[in-house]
Amino acid sequence: MQEKPPGCTTVFCGNLAFDIDEQALREVMEPCGEVKNIRLATDRETGRFKGFGHVEFFDTESTEKAVALGGTKVMGRILRVDYAMVRAAEAIDYRR
Repeated sequence: MQEKPPGCTTVFCGNLAFDIDEQALREVMEPCGEVKNIRLATDRETGRFKGFGHVEFFDTESTEKAVALGGTKVMGRILRVDYAMVRAAEAIDYRR
């Protein structure tokens, strides 16, 4: 598991069942805290789900609880959860 980035409110969820949807993933993650947004990765050409996504929470404490869910079986697959990496574009403060 990687170190939690400062102010991290998003987790990466991997090894998801290919038939999972946003609502099912929300039901898994809601006990950790209020979910702000869910993004499921899809192939640009086919639109098929790639088996991973990101869940954004309103606070950083929720991400710690979500990461603790790693190893849990969800829809027949062992869930992988880690802190989302901050992309360079997101790290730049454009509000200056």
